[in-house]
Amino acid sequence: MVSCFCEMYADDTKVYDSVEIESKRDRIQQDLDNLVSWADLWQLRFNASKCKVLHLGHNNPKAEYNMRLHNSDERVVLEASKGEKDLGVMMDQELKFRQHIETQVNKANRILGLIRRSYQYQDMDTMRQLFVALIRPHLEFANVASSPRHQKDKDLIEGVLRRATKMVPGLANSTYEERLARMKIPSMQYRRDRGDMIEAYKFTHGLYKVESPLVLENSDRQTRGHNLRLKKRPCNGQMRQHYFSFWVVNPWNALPDSVVSAPSFNAFKARLDNHWADRMYK
Repeated sequence: MVSCFCEMYADDTKVYDSVEIESKRDRIQQDLDNLVSWADLWQLRFNASKCKVLHLGHNNPKAEYNMRLHNSDERVVLEASKGEKDLGVMMDQELKFRQHIETQVNKANRILGLIRRSYQYQDMDTMRQLFVALIRPHLEFANVASSPRHQKDKDLIEGVLRRATKMVPGLANSTYEERLARMKIPSMQYRRDRGDMIEAYKFTHGLYKVESPLVLENSDRQTRGHNLRLKKRPCNGQMRQHYFSFWVVNPWNALPDSVVSAPSFNAFKARLDNHWADRMYK
């Protein structure tokens, strides 16, 4: 019924494919028609006014698509969008995730402001617990997919933690690294790097059951390092350099065998933190 890629979650439906030639464009249009026919059959309805088209890639022909209205022969042209939210992640045409990062940082800053107004005295332990429980989850939401590529975005995320640590009495005049160490809160950059290694561990140890893994195990076991080294995919464009499957390879391959061969997930996290102890608060 649908020849392109189709993903459905709750009341959200996505149809997508690469469009290099005209026939691919026609295939996507045919899938849209098939989905509307299926919805008519099962007494459902796609709201055409809420359906958008997101064109990705510099050489995208930006074809126009239309959708037939429910139980009607009338068609409406789908509006092209510069950015759409997908499962809580704002995706833009350039896959820079700038809008997503700004949205999450704004949420975190609002909560930080609420904490400032609600507590007359923010002691070190209380502030740490509040940051970890209420603020950090917003800054880390989907960070493997939307990890910032530009220093401006990295500073934006790190700035929330900088302000939070300055709110603790007696720490305002200390350096950022000193504040993190005393509060025992790793930097946001460290948390992202650690999260990448955790995902790589899950892939290489079979904790993810996927047909086409994002990372490729290195078939050449004669190379230096551990036996779980990853093979880096070819990269001809700047955008691909920021894919998880590309940036995770070098730091993962640089880890010692004692870390990557940890017998359990929790053991891996403990060994990784011990191995990277010197960079935790930087």
